[in-house]
Parts: sequence; structure tokens; C-alpha cells
Amino acid sequence: MPNAIGRALGRLVIPGFAKTLKPGLIAGMVLSALSGAMTVAKADGVSFGDPADFVRSLDVTLLTEEYPPFNYLDETGKLRGIGAEVVQAMAARLGYAKRIEVMAWKRALQQIDTESNIGVFSMTRTPQREDLYRWVGPLVPTNAGIFQLVDTPNLARSLDDLRHSGLIGVQAGGADETALRSYGFENLEPLHNPRVGVQMLAAGRISMIVSSDIELFEQLRNSPLERDDLEMVYAFSSGDLYLAFLKTTPDAVIRAWQHAYDHIIEDGQFDRIMAEYGVIEGQSPRISGSLSHSQ
Repeated sequence: MPNAIGRALGRLVIPGFAKTLKPGLIAGMVLSALSGAMTVAKADGVSFGDPADFVRSLDVTLLTEEYPPFNYLDETGKLRGIGAEVVQAMAARLGYAKRIEVMAWKRALQQIDTESNIGVFSMTRTPQREDLYRWVGPLVPTNAGIFQLVDTPNLARSLDDLRHSGLIGVQAGGADETALRSYGFENLEPLHNPRVGVQMLAAGRISMIVSSDIELFEQLRNSPLERDDLEMVYAFSSGDLYLAFLKTTPDAVIRAWQHAYDHIIEDGQFDRIMAEYGVIEGQSPRISGSLSHSQ
């Protein structure tokens, strides 16, 4: 859907005429245009009680990171990835036309924590983060764990084995690194470029890698390793990635983006995106559970 506000306001532009209008009349015309924009949005499946709510939903700034296959810039500079394409489909549904910014994850988190009108994706929804943000989605379902080469002489069979193994590669600053450190894992190698994780494993620079099934599927495309070369030795979480907004974000904005998400679910677009990126299923880890105090 083209930008409804721009389309509605565009109908008001009459060369040489706007400068003769009184402020009160201009305000009335703008309100009328916004009402028209609201009607367009409602026809596309997203309705608002107040035209200003429509403006707020389009005024947010969306941030993401380079983290394939969830979000990344391809060789032409186009934003791709399973999470990015879900958000782009939602944005198209709303008529959102602003450029999605790609930056380091830590910087994105800093901005959402300190600035207004910010949305960040694809963020793992954890208990630690639950009350810090407002959530739209889920964008992507994930299963995460620790993978090891199947020909490793001593495959890990317990959490103690994992804690005393060689280096475990994990996304720097991510939820998995935070969780593992909080439960006694000191043998972590933070990866600032997640694309190199499987290559480092193949080269022996790390002994294991923390990954979700979807991101592992993508990394193996450009690796000497194949899926059968890796085994998930510890499955510690299954969860979802979301579009997160600052806690103070107005209800209207959250409703608008969630409604857009609901509609791409209903029309089958979400399932088509999931199918395009694929999911590795049928994991049979040696160690299962969550990162709980009992472990």
C-alpha cells in the first residue's frame, strides 16, 4: 500500500494556492487528509480510532543489525533476511516508507533504551527483557543450542562437560551470551561477526558454537561443513524473535504494527517467508533443558 498520508496530502497541493490559505483552514484540510488516510488504512485491514494514531505508527524509526539469516544487507545493499522480510511485509501493509537502519546490535539497543519512537528487530524475548520493551510478533520461531562437530573425540554429555570444554562461540552481547555467563560458562568466545562462527568451528578456532537452527542453516551455505557434520549437543531454548519497542511507546503504535503482523499471517505471506528460509527440524540433542538454576 503506498503511503496513505502522502497520497491524501498530495491531493491538497495546488500550486500557488496553498500560500493564500488561512492557518485554520489549512489545519482543517490536513485533518481531512488524515481522515482519508485512516480510511485507506482501514480498508487494508488496519483500523485506527484517531487519525493521529496512524501518523504515530508511521513516525517510528526501525533499527536492525547485520545478523544473517535474520537480517542482513545483500551484495546490492538491499535489506534481506527472514526477520527483515516479515517486518518489511508489515511495513508495506501500513504504508510505512522510512528507511530501516542497519547498525551494530549494541548501538541499536542503546538507541531503543535512550530515544523515543524506536523499534528494534529481530530481538529475542527473554524474561530479563520482558518488562523493558513492548513486543510485536512473533517474527521468527527459533530453537537454540550448542553445536559440536560429530567427529570430536569427546562429545559433551553433560553441562559440566560443556563448561570445561574448549571455547564456545556465541554472538557478542546477545541474549545467549548473557544467559550462559549467568549460569557459569566462562569459556565463551564472543563473535562480533556471526557469519564467521561455522568457519571458525571448521578451522578449530572454537570447539563449539551457539546457534539457532535457522541461522545454522544459513551459515552452512558458505562453509566446508554440511549439516551431518554437526550435532546439537545441548538444546537450551526454543523461543521467538520480535519487533521490540520502547516501553513508553503509545498503545496505538503497538496495535497498528501488531494488526499489520496479524494480516500477513492471515493472508499466508508469513508462511511463504518461513518456507523460503527453511528450518532445520528433528534435533535430538544429548543434553536438553533450559538454562535454569537446577542445571
